[in-house]
Amino acid sequence: MQRLFLFLLLLWPGLAAAQTAMGHLDGHITGPDGHGLEGVSILDQSGRFSALSAADGHFSLALPFGEHTLITRSLSFQEARRTVVLSAETPDLTVDFLLQPTTTALQEVEVLGRKETTYKSDYSFVGTKTATAVIDVPQSISTVTKELMEDRQALRLTEVVKNVAGVTQYSHYDDLTIRGFRNGYESGFRLLNGLRSGFSYGNSFTQAPLTINLERVEVLKGPGAALYGDINPGGTVNMVTKKPLDVARQALTFSTGSFNTMRATADLTGPLNEQKNVLYRLNAGFEKTNTFRDVNDTRSVMVAPTVTFRPTDKTTVNAELVYTHIDGYLDRGLVIRGGDLYALPRSFTLSQPSDYFRTSTYYLNASLNQKFTDWLSFNASYLDFTYHEDLSEHRTLNTYADAPANTVMNLRYFDRRAEEYTKNLAAYFVLNRATGPVQHKVVAGVDYIRYTTDPQSTMFEARQKLVNGVATPLTFDLKKPLYEIQDPTKYVRRPLPQFFVDYINSVYHTTGLYVQDQLDVTERLALLLGVRYELFADERDYGDGSQNIQQRQLLPRAGLTYALRDNLNYFASYSAGFRPLKPEYIRFPERYGRSTPFDTETSYQLETGLKGEFFNKGLLGTVAVYQIVKRNQLVPTNALMPDGTTIYRQNDLVRSRGAELELTGNLLPNLNLNATYAFNHSAVLNAALPVEEGQPLANAPRHSAGLWTKYTFVTPALRGLGVAVGGNYVSQRRTENQVVNTSTGELYWAYWPSYTVLDAALFYTTGKFNFHLNVNNLLDKYYFVGGYDFFRVSPGAPRNFMATVGYTF
Repeated sequence: MQRLFLFLLLLWPGLAAAQTAMGHLDGHITGPDGHGLEGVSILDQSGRFSALSAADGHFSLALPFGEHTLITRSLSFQEARRTVVLSAETPDLTVDFLLQPTTTALQEVEVLGRKETTYKSDYSFVGTKTATAVIDVPQSISTVTKELMEDRQALRLTEVVKNVAGVTQYSHYDDLTIRGFRNGYESGFRLLNGLRSGFSYGNSFTQAPLTINLERVEVLKGPGAALYGDINPGGTVNMVTKKPLDVARQALTFSTGSFNTMRATADLTGPLNEQKNVLYRLNAGFEKTNTFRDVNDTRSVMVAPTVTFRPTDKTTVNAELVYTHIDGYLDRGLVIRGGDLYALPRSFTLSQPSDYFRTSTYYLNASLNQKFTDWLSFNASYLDFTYHEDLSEHRTLNTYADAPANTVMNLRYFDRRAEEYTKNLAAYFVLNRATGPVQHKVVAGVDYIRYTTDPQSTMFEARQKLVNGVATPLTFDLKKPLYEIQDPTKYVRRPLPQFFVDYINSVYHTTGLYVQDQLDVTERLALLLGVRYELFADERDYGDGSQNIQQRQLLPRAGLTYALRDNLNYFASYSAGFRPLKPEYIRFPERYGRSTPFDTETSYQLETGLKGEFFNKGLLGTVAVYQIVKRNQLVPTNALMPDGTTIYRQNDLVRSRGAELELTGNLLPNLNLNATYAFNHSAVLNAALPVEEGQPLANAPRHSAGLWTKYTFVTPALRGLGVAVGGNYVSQRRTENQVVNTSTGELYWAYWPSYTVLDAALFYTTGKFNFHLNVNNLLDKYYFVGGYDFFRVSPGAPRNFMATVGYTF
């Protein structure tokens, strides 16, 4: 009741305003051709009063007496402003607007911020390495803008994927399923502004990136190896950071919510001088939360300053430095007791109060765009990324001490200090020229990527502790859990495992040479042709000298786009992919449970579909069908070698076929929509385990769907008020590894149950203040977003809320 009373107090100013002395405006909004424009918003500068133009362009607006600045807002036409004065002497006025179409020139590289404020992003760099309208790229691209992230209050990347067709969580880490294939750990990484970051690779995949400084998240569906090299076949995730604007904008938010959560963010941008050739942006955020998992409180902080320098109209330089620190626990997920998925509460954990997980990421991203002529430019970018972790954790040993009853868990203890470095350098030329009637946009360049680890990294592992001088296995009774501060000095240290020795001696580096041509063959037909030659090398020092194992790959890509109508394109494409193996998988396969060397993973995708822009180009729709084939899929098992190294298996042939539908943008200026559906039929066609033959890929749902729609009222009495509803559906998914039947002791494939989760939100804006309340999992569904087996399951959060107050100035 107290929250309801506070909300009514907030709503009161809008209701009270409707009772003051009012005037009336009438008018028409037309385009250059003189025809009326439908669906254009007309609002006063305070944002409290607005109207929509009808089919003939007519609008009617009630306003209190006084001076008002009227602003038009449209997705396809430039903004216009008029100042009017309403009084007792002139209570009625007629005001007409003539609007001009928007003619936004696409940036060649992304160095200036995006000014649009919708769920739809008109262009992308991830599909071609140049600014290209999404509708013109012959491959599916899904985009989640900052506006959608803010409306859903999504702070982490894993909370964003529910808005992308064909993307679900593989686990609660930064670990995704895209079109049936895992994308995380060794099978995928995240791009930052088109460059390879350290996120989701190596140890860092246990921490999902924060979204505080992100402008949008893009997913290029299918292999992107012709552009980015070592890429998972399901798709490529690109995180685009916020860039400075040439107009001043500042925003602050303060939030509180379930699980004792407190959050604050700041987004400040604008010019630093009168010439507006030096721009800045500062994003910062803090969150403290206990999370819904026991013994798992977390504190996160991010600071991200960015500067853009434009010394001439032909030269632009951008630089950003981002620091993130997270202090909490490494959540390994839920364990299953006695074979019953719901025997334990979703908050149950194996972590002990003395555990901790402290990570820091630092990255410097710089870019240069130099235009030599109207048809030739040079672009270069650099990313230096560091990931550091201090870890102390109790985790499962992937066995039960009382099997097959499975109520007492065997544990292992890790104390790890590690640091990883990822460096990128990309440089390319862009050439725009015509050969006869054919227009070419040629990109030619080189990428260099280097991934290394700190050789001073170290690890302490134990599986036993001394009790009265006797070595006793570490166990955890799932029926009688005990949480207390542990003393690791009494633990029995194991030798440093070989897999960690390999880890700290690794040097990954690769050079990619590529060329791509976007050809406008006719007014309606466009082709995209590209090829990349990858020179991959990975080094390890095995004590007898450094070994350099080279792997070479030619990666082609081809696509076409045909305009069926001005707003509707047909597209088709072929793209290849590969993932090189670590050299120890080739030289010492017996360490990983195999007698012969593992083989390099290769893949390809065939895709076709339609892309269209509707509702005055406010809504982007994509329908796509595809087939992805992957060979030599490397799969970790839950079994361990004696030294603790994970045993792998390799499936010779797997396939994924499916169809996707995605609608993103605005049906009306005050009605936003994000709707997705994906059908995916995956199968292991030639398996290492006979029992896996014909099974779907792990954590790959056959059906998934998502919805988020927001409506903002425009009637005077409810002006400023908005509501949103949405949810997600994910069908059942197979476990990565077989589990044990507690009655018979036999192995079988388990499935995470399907789930439907409903969400809702309430918004209110008055002047420069905005308030919103989000409630997630309205029906308090107990569900699992994914997992590996019954030792590591990822439960979804129970019903929770987040309330935010924001101020813009």
